This record gives sequence, C-alpha cells and structure tokens, in this order.
Amino acid sequence: MGNMWGFFENINEIVYVADIETCELVYMNKKAMEVFSIGSLEEVKGKPCYQILRGGDAPCTFCGRCGSDKGCFEQQYYHRHLDRHFLLRSTLLTEGGRRCRLEMALDISDHEQQKSMVQSVQNLEAIINEGLRVALLEETPDQSLEVLLAYLGKALQGGRTYIFEKNAEGCDDNTYEWTAPGVRPEKENLQNVPPEVCASWYRNFSIGGHIVINDLEDIRDNDPLQYENLKQQDIHSLVVVPLYDDGRIIGFYGVDNPPVKSLEYTSNMLQTAAYFIVSSLRRRNLVRELEKRSHNVLYALNVDYLGIYQVDFTTDTCQIYRENEFRGKNQPVSFAESYQTAMEWYISRYVVPRDQERLRMVTKKEYILAQLKTKNKFFVRYQVKDNAPGLKNLEIHFSVTGNGAEEQSAIFAFRDVNALVEQEERYKSEARQSLEDILEGARTGIWTIELEEGCEPRMYADRTMRMLLGAPQEIEPEECYRRWFENIAPDYVDMVQDAVREILERGRSEVVYPWNHPELGKIYVRCGGIPDRKFKKTGISLNGYHQDITEIMVTRKKQEQAIMELLEKVRRANSAKSEFLSHMSHDLRTPINGILGMLTVMDRTREDPGRQQDCREKIRVSAEHLLSLVNDVLQVSKLESGLPAAVEEGFDLEDTLQDCITIMFPHAEEAGIRLALEADIRHSRLIGNPLHVRQVLTNIIDNGIKYNRRGGSVSIQARELSCQDGSAEYEFVIKDTGIGIGEEFQKHIFEPFTQEDHGARTHYNGAGLGMSIVKKLADQMGGAVEVESRIGQGSVFRVRLSVRVDAGGEERPMNREAEAPGDISGMRVLLVEDNEVNCEIVKFLLEQAGAAVATANDGKAAVDAFRASECGAFHCILMDLMMPVMSGFEAARMIRGLDRADAGKVPIIALSANAFEEDIAMAKDAGMDEHLAKPVDMGRLFQVMRRLRNDCQAY
Repeated sequence: MGNMWGFFENINEIVYVADIETCELVYMNKKAMEVFSIGSLEEVKGKPCYQILRGGDAPCTFCGRCGSDKGCFEQQYYHRHLDRHFLLRSTLLTEGGRRCRLEMALDISDHEQQKSMVQSVQNLEAIINEGLRVALLEETPDQSLEVLLAYLGKALQGGRTYIFEKNAEGCDDNTYEWTAPGVRPEKENLQNVPPEVCASWYRNFSIGGHIVINDLEDIRDNDPLQYENLKQQDIHSLVVVPLYDDGRIIGFYGVDNPPVKSLEYTSNMLQTAAYFIVSSLRRRNLVRELEKRSHNVLYALNVDYLGIYQVDFTTDTCQIYRENEFRGKNQPVSFAESYQTAMEWYISRYVVPRDQERLRMVTKKEYILAQLKTKNKFFVRYQVKDNAPGLKNLEIHFSVTGNGAEEQSAIFAFRDVNALVEQEERYKSEARQSLEDILEGARTGIWTIELEEGCEPRMYADRTMRMLLGAPQEIEPEECYRRWFENIAPDYVDMVQDAVREILERGRSEVVYPWNHPELGKIYVRCGGIPDRKFKKTGISLNGYHQDITEIMVTRKKQEQAIMELLEKVRRANSAKSEFLSHMSHDLRTPINGILGMLTVMDRTREDPGRQQDCREKIRVSAEHLLSLVNDVLQVSKLESGLPAAVEEGFDLEDTLQDCITIMFPHAEEAGIRLALEADIRHSRLIGNPLHVRQVLTNIIDNGIKYNRRGGSVSIQARELSCQDGSAEYEFVIKDTGIGIGEEFQKHIFEPFTQEDHGARTHYNGAGLGMSIVKKLADQMGGAVEVESRIGQGSVFRVRLSVRVDAGGEERPMNREAEAPGDISGMRVLLVEDNEVNCEIVKFLLEQAGAAVATANDGKAAVDAFRASECGAFHCILMDLMMPVMSGFEAARMIRGLDRADAGKVPIIALSANAFEEDIAMAKDAGMDEHLAKPVDMGRLFQVMRRLRNDCQAY
C-alpha cells in the first residue's frame, strides 16, 4: 500500500485507516496529524480511533455500517471540538492481513469545493479499483500489464500508455505499449534507447520525483536530446512515474498526450497503480526464470542410458524421454509410432543372431507384464553387431511406471555395458594367469596323491609344492611322496592319517603339523584336501594344498598383541568418533539454532528496522561461524590424508605478518584485547606456502584472543635465527595473557576435537581443531611447534619454520591484489550456475556492482551462449564446476577450443564448493584462470575479475 499512502500524504484532506474489529489506528496522513496536533504516527498507532479523533470512549455509531457494507458509504459529521462539518467517505481495504476502514474527511464548509473533491476521489477510486480488478483476472503477468495499460490509457484519455525497463546494457527498452485508435505504435522503435536520452528523468527519479510535461516546448533548451526524441513521436504533453523494486529503479511508465488540465490527476493515478505494475513485472520475471531454468531431470540422472521410453501396450506406442542416434537415422518406424514393429526392426538390424530369439521373447508384451507383476524391474544382457559407435554389449531394462493406473505400461531403457563386460572378462583372465604366482607368493603348493592298489603311493607336485619340499624339479612321484611323508614329525603322523580318513568320509579336512625341511629345518605346514571323484583306477586319489605357515606360527603372539593393540585403537577411535559427533552436534547446532531463532524474531518484528538489522548481523555472524567449523573439519581431513602442500610461490613474510594482524584486529578489538607485533627479519622475500604460514599464526593468535580476558594482550614476535644453503630459519613467539593451559592438557592440545574444559565450548566458540591444524601444518612444512603455559598466567607458543629464501625476490612484483579496488562496473559477465538460489544471489550482487549479467544453467548452455555471442561480448565467465549435462571443466575446455579471437583469452573463473588444491589444479588444467571457493567472497571476486580484465586488455 506504499504508493497509496504516498498519494494520501500529498492531499490536503484528512485521511486515516483503522482496524474494523478493534478500531485501532493503522495510518494517518500528514494533514490528519496536523489537524489533530499529533507529532508522529507512532504516537497514536494502535490506539482506538474514537479516542484520538473525538476524545470518546466508545466507537462511532456508523462504524458497524462500514464493516457490513460491501462497498463505500458516506456520512456527514459535525466535529464539535474542531467546530467543523465534514463529509466522511469510508471504504474497506486489507492492510497487512487486517480488514480495515479507510476514511477520508472532507471539509464541506465550502460546498462547491467539497463537491469537486468528492467527485475527483470517487473517479480516482473507481478507476483504480476497476482497472486492477480487470487486470487481475488475466492468466499471465504479461496479459495483466497489457490490460491495465489499455484501461489507464482510455480512462486518462491519453494517446499512448507504455512501460520502459532497464536492460542488461543499461539502456531502456519499451516492453509494453497501448495506443489509442489512430495513434502510431512506437514500441519497436524504442528498443535499446541510450541512457543519455532519459538521463535527466532518472536523476529526478533518484530523488523521489516524477516527470510532468505540460508543453513539449518547455524542455527544448534544458533537455534537447529528450526533446527531439519526444517530438519524433508527436508528443505534446506527458506524465511519467518511476518504477521501484526494493528501492532500485528498474524503469518507468507513463501516458502521452493526456488532457493538460488533468495532468495532476493523471500523475496521482499513475503513482497509485505503480506498485501493481512492479509486482506484475516481478512475477513475470520469476515465471521467465523458472522456464529458462527448467531442464530434463531424467536426462541428467541417466546419462549412461542410450534411450529411455515409456510404452503403452494398449496403443502399442511409446513416449520418448531420451533417444540417441545409435539405431540409425533411417529407421522406418520409430518407437513413438509402434513399439512392437520398432523393436522387431531393432533386433533384426542390430542384435547378433544367437541373441535375437531370446531378446524377442523377453520384449513381448505378455512376458514383460508377467515379469513386472512379481518384481518392479528386470533386465536382459545381449550383444549387438559391429557398428560405428563401437557398441558391443548392451542391456535392456524394464521397470514399472510407479503409477498404479498404468498397469498396461512400462518404462524401458537401453544401456551400454560394454566397459562393464570387458572389465569382468579382464578380471577372469588376469585371475587365471596370476593364480600360480599368487600361490607361490603365499607359499602354498598344490598336490595330488594317488593311493592305487598294488602300487607305491605317488605325489604329483606343482612348482611351489616342490620348492616347499626342497625337491628337484625332475623328482619322481613315488620319491616325492616318500620325501613328504617321512619328514612329518613322528608325533603328528597319526593326526595326518586321521585327516586323510576325514577327507574320504566327509569330503574335506585340514590339519596343521610340523614338517622337517631338508634345508630350513622344522617348519609348520597347513595341509588340506578333497577326494578326487573322477579317479578311474583302483584305490583313491586326493587333491589338496600344502602351505608353509612357519612365519604365522612364530609371529602368532605378535599378531595377537597387534590385534589387542588394534582393538584398543578401534576403541579409542570409536570414543573419538563419539566425542567428535557430540562436539560437532553442539558446535553445529549452536549457530544453526541462532540462525533459526533470529529468523523467527525477524518474522515477528517486521516493523522494527533496528531489530531487523540486529537480527541480520547475528545471522551473518552465526553463518560465518558455521562456515569456519566446516572449513576446520575439511582442513583436518585434508591434513590427515598426508598429502603434501602443492603451493610454492614467492611471498613477503613481513606482509604475511601484517596480514595476520589485519585479519585478527577486528576480533581483538571487539574482545578488548591488545595486539602487538615485533619483527627482526633480514630476509623477507621467501618461497613457500604463505597461506599455511598465515593459517598457523592466525590460529594461535585466535586462540590467544578467544581464551583471554578483556583488557588482556597478545604479542607476536618474529625473528630470523639463521640463514644458510638458501634457507632461513624463523622463530615465531605468540604470547598471551589468557586463562592458561593445564600441564596435563598440554600433552593433548594438538589432538583434534580436544578442549581442556568442556565448559569452554559454551563460553568460547570452537570445535577444538585449531591447534590440531597448527601442528599438522607445521609438520607438513618441516617445522615444529611448542607450548608453555600455566593456569591463570597465559600461554607462550613457539613455532619454528625453515623456508626457502627467494634470491630474486627484489625483482618479483609484489601481489597487491588485496589492495586493488574491485571496480567491475560496466563489465559484461556470463554466469554459469545450476543452483537457482546461488545464481540469483551472485547475479544480484554482480548487478549491484554495476556489471551486466547473462546466465546459463549448465556447461552446455554456457558453451552455446558464448558461441552465439559476438566476439568480445563477455569480459569474464564465472563457471560452476559440478553441473548436469556438461561439467564446468568440459565447458571451459570447449570454450578454449572455439575458433574465435576471444576464446583463448576471455577470463574464466571457477566458482566451486570443492576447494582442495587438487580441485584448483583440475580447474587450471581445464583452461580456467582462477579458482574461488564457495561461499564466494564477493570483494575477492571483484578484485580477481578486475585484475584478469586488466591483464586481458594488456594483451
């Protein structure tokens, strides 16, 4: 209702709005507050209107009539305190979900004036109400806007009504138009109107004004550019009002050539209807955005399927969800026309002969429906003939539709499983080829013993078995048996013979016994076997294995001890896991609870701007804390993996130290802690990982601030201990006046998820990961960290790092990007992001910074948009990495490979939640210039965009 209130603020009559049920005042205009000597609306808002307006203690007798009447009513009323006669006109409206009475009090002392004003208000109200009513009956926002423009044009007796909107280039587009009969349409001629044409209008809009031109000749000298523009359209007079969306000017709308005597009336009419027009434009934009972003979800989820269909067996037709060209462009019948005919053509044309009959059987209607009655899905694997795409092994999958009303329907899809089948065959072949090598490595021999009647026992041994027996390769079977049997430890002979009988009776057996090796002495053997049922001679034959388990037996106690230690580690790991979940449950829920709570407070204090601002600040702080916790957990996980730091770059140690102070100063200032830095450094230019150095120091400083007392201090001393062989050794001493650390806890301070006092989790934010990260980073950089502390006397941390000196450091340009302004105004940006919310946020912030933004919701759409644009149309591409249809990596490679002048040099910046160094390396390999982690630091993004554009212009 903001525009309606604005209208009433500018009339010289008393207007007020009160709740129908409670009679509480909702609104009074400036005139009303002046007449009744009220300083501000807040003094009377929410109080009974009869008390404020006439000093009464009960509602007026005519209030009930307004609540029961469907339309308006009027009442003449004498106000004895003011000694004035008024004509009261009341109507119903809804404000903030409340049914209210809007009452206008017209002073009728001068009857002619009263008559004229009443007539004007009646006309204005009737026209607005009827126009909005008719427009709201339309199905789409576009239709609503066209109907309203026509209605306003006729009511205001204008020649043309129109809406202009700002486009991405900062020009004005005439997007909607109505013209009276005989008036020439101008919409097609008024596209991309240069900003300088309407510049004076927008300056007026920016201070809350609007445009009224009584006679075009009045602006000939002051605004010649606009004068020529309007003169070409045969415009003599006009009224134009701005369109605001959340305080931002998005365009304007107006009427040409209305009667000059009604220009003020026309201005009020247009301002009153502006809110509806902005609301319709916003709704139109939302509809268009949803249409643009809609995509084939089924395609995205089933990229490995060659075709996906839904068959209706009652009509023998299919609905095609996805289809590739494998089956050929010259297919006589498509699945959309006839399932059975198309399937038969496909089987005959592509399937190998041995699989054709089987596939015909399983693709028949009766078989499919019978199978799907007992299970939700099934598939059949088959092979196809040689073809250009190189397909060989395929599967056809059938599944129910999930709709009980579609019992005669099914979903079917063709899937390429060639890689899977080849992998299975490769595994089988490799397994056969390596079996003997595996057995040898496991010191397991394979044997066959034949106990034929009338013959000596024979043992046939493989290569490994002969090696384990210490027998030559050419040993005879009889000698081989004797060597084995005679070297069994005498006390175990009966056990071995019992195992043989068990093999014959039960089909298998295993026994462990000592065996006397001719070279190695006593070894331990695990021996087992099964009967050979295929033995044709008189007697028996056994097949089995002979494994040397000496090492196992000798080391059994060590293994048992190792198992016990492992169990203890598992117990500790489970305990640490439980403690981690408990800690993270608390630490994650705390900011989440704060965010949800503040959102609830915001919902209940919509009319309190101060409270709203306070809630937004607390939500931001909670969100930043939540992000910090997630970053710490990810950092620990990365460091636990043991991967070395890949970053090696030139940096200035003094700058890094100053950065630490700059980063931590707001935190220290808020906590009332004094920071002090002393540095004694001879070699400042180094080569290493400045991010890790900064993270080590800021984590320690952060703890010094967090666990300190107001009025305390944290001092940082940096000194160079030595420099030799191109490397310098530095010592960083961070001393605080905080609560101190107990001697026992100092042994565990660098373990993750540990805090000395669990109550500290309430009084001090943190998950107990900071010091663990410090230790792991210091170790990774080949350094060391030590702590000295006593309860109540503060702590001293000493960090020693050895860093390579940059011999050519003086010639290297310093990286001052953090100090460079991030002005991106005028830049044209292609934003590639599949998440609607993320896209909306980044697009809004970019546009707020003055950039023109085009969007694409996947990598393929980005490539198409860039290919379709003119050379140099985009100054920068912001690319998400993980997207459906085509990833950001692939999209970047395709853009770089396009045959156009700007394809190789247009800056591409990766925006991704995957922020590990390997992700950054993959982005660089794909041709991207920079990688920024989500959530995006917009200031950093603007700086990078500006730097890359400057670099691009330099070439």
